[in-house]
This record gives sequence, structure tokens and C-alpha cells, in this order.
Amino acid sequence: MTTDVRTRRYQFDLAALQRLAAVNYAALDKLVSGIPAQGNRVVKAGRNLRFSLAVTDSAPYTTEIRIQQQALSQQLPGLREAQMDVRLYHDAQLAEVIRSQGIARLRPFYPQPNRDMHQADEKHQVNYFLQEWLQLLSRSGMAQEN
Repeated sequence: MTTDVRTRRYQFDLAALQRLAAVNYAALDKLVSGIPAQGNRVVKAGRNLRFSLAVTDSAPYTTEIRIQQQALSQQLPGLREAQMDVRLYHDAQLAEVIRSQGIARLRPFYPQPNRDMHQADEKHQVNYFLQEWLQLLSRSGMAQEN
């Protein structure tokens, strides 16, 4: 018996990505509003985890920030320090991850399979991960370190 297997092509959902970018912008705008140009802020998320937010570039309509996750102690073995660069578009009120973990430019979709083993919807997943980080910071009360 043979079966006919159809390969379904990934369908890029621009509306879903824009909704996610709008939610991320609203959360990030609150966090970076008090950071001066080329300044930074450190936010603790629990006892053993903190996030560093640094403004790396500022222009009239855009701001780029770098977010780094850092473990404070050895009680979180295996936790990798993660980093992503996010561009805030103030006129459109959208936030987009532009660099993450060494990937300099995220494409909207990747063909499958690919040499670098990216997921088909890698851009959406990275922006969703940013949303999860921002929810963690929101739930932890955004306690600022001095």
C-alpha cells in the first residue's frame, strides 16, 4: 500500500507577527522610557536572574536596544546567557528582534530543511521568545538594581 504525501509549505503570517510586535512594543516602551541614550538599566527577575537593557542606537523614529539575560549564581546550571537586539519603531509602535544569538538577520521564513537548522518560522519564534521575557519581567515586578 502506498500513500500520497503532500508537502505543506510554511505560510508566513504577517498579521500575527505585527500583533506580536505591537504587544512587545507596548511592554518595551515602558522599560526603556527612562533609559538615556547610550545608557542601560538592569532588571532583576527573581533571586538568580537578571536582565540588562541597553540603548545602543537612538534616532528620531527608531531606538535599538540590547537585552541580555544573565544568571546571578551557580544555582541555575546550564542556563546560557542569551542576548537579542530589538529595534523599536516609534511611528508604527512596533518592536522587532533584529539580531539574536549570533544570527545577524532573521528572515521571515526559512526553507526546510536548511543547512543552519533554522525553524521555518524562526523570526516569529524569536519575537515570541521576546514576549515571554517581557512577561517574566512584568510578573517579577521589574525591580531595578542600583
